[in-house]
Amino acid sequence: MNKFWSGAYRFVLLLFIIAGAVWVLKSIAWVISLLIVSTLVVYTCYPLLLYLKRRFRIPHGAAVGVVFVAFLLVCLLAIGLLIPIIYYELVEIAEEITANYPLYVSNIEGYLEWVSAQLLHLDLEEEFRDYLMGFSGRLDQALEYIVDATLALAMGAVDMFFVLFLVLFLLYDFDAVRKQLTELFPVAHRSLAFKIISIVDHNVGSFIRGSLLRCTVVGLVTGITLYIIGMPYALLLGILAGLFNFILYIGPFIAAVPAILLSFASHTPAPLLILAVYVIIQILDGVLLAPLLLGRVVKLRPVTIIVSILAGGRLAGVLGMLIAVPVAGIIKGLLELLKESPQYADPVNQGERSSTGEKLA
Repeated sequence: MNKFWSGAYRFVLLLFIIAGAVWVLKSIAWVISLLIVSTLVVYTCYPLLLYLKRRFRIPHGAAVGVVFVAFLLVCLLAIGLLIPIIYYELVEIAEEITANYPLYVSNIEGYLEWVSAQLLHLDLEEEFRDYLMGFSGRLDQALEYIVDATLALAMGAVDMFFVLFLVLFLLYDFDAVRKQLTELFPVAHRSLAFKIISIVDHNVGSFIRGSLLRCTVVGLVTGITLYIIGMPYALLLGILAGLFNFILYIGPFIAAVPAILLSFASHTPAPLLILAVYVIIQILDGVLLAPLLLGRVVKLRPVTIIVSILAGGRLAGVLGMLIAVPVAGIIKGLLELLKESPQYADPVNQGERSSTGEKLA
């Protein structure tokens, strides 16, 4: 009985500890998200820091200052050039949809009738018409959402200040932090700690840098192609394509939705042409860019990537979807490292190896 009650007390204590840990993590979720974003930025900028130190023999503090100023200038350039243009195009889109809403709905209905007649052979116009007629009522909700998003951007400016603060000190102490993490392990297991850190560095650093370059290329190609074929708001759509392309497999479909919806206006290219542009660019991305820039990092099955992204989005929103793939890669790397341990070795193979060694001896 004493053993039973002792085990029960321990179990209840463990539940309280887990509940307390969850409560603490939930309470400091904002701080954790800032730290994660800052770490991703540091992984992006760290190769430049190493290059300046090794190539030009710049002291560590000066190299950190140069890299941080360069990152700050890039942020200011993006804010100063892109934000006004994006805001102007969003306002123009809202005004155009509001002014030409009946014509917009009519074009969508005509296209649906054509699709129904040519491909589906189903009478779906009435159901879509009912939905679209209620869209005007949802327009007010969309405008309220834009106002809320504007307030969120204002709060994001405060978060950006803290991110810059953390990036500066993480850049300066990045090597020291990793060294202190390895020192948490006993001396006999320091090699294991180095392997774990290398797995994290490989998955997070390589994925973020490769994805940044890949998404920049996809965004530029999408924007330029849409501009050439006469699609309005090409800059905004190109930026959306680049941003959403960070989310593998799912992001490109999300980025294509606004372009396809806007293509129903009277002065835009045909929706099928817009769809073909996005499909061709994604094929080129999958065939050329992704294997070249992420081939050595993303060695996960597509179903694993999709489930990881969905789970990350459910747990941590957009940030969770962005880091889902490198986290899944880290877990896979840790499992592979665990399988290399003697406890996971096949005893039959071990016996054969030992007997073979004895025969050779």
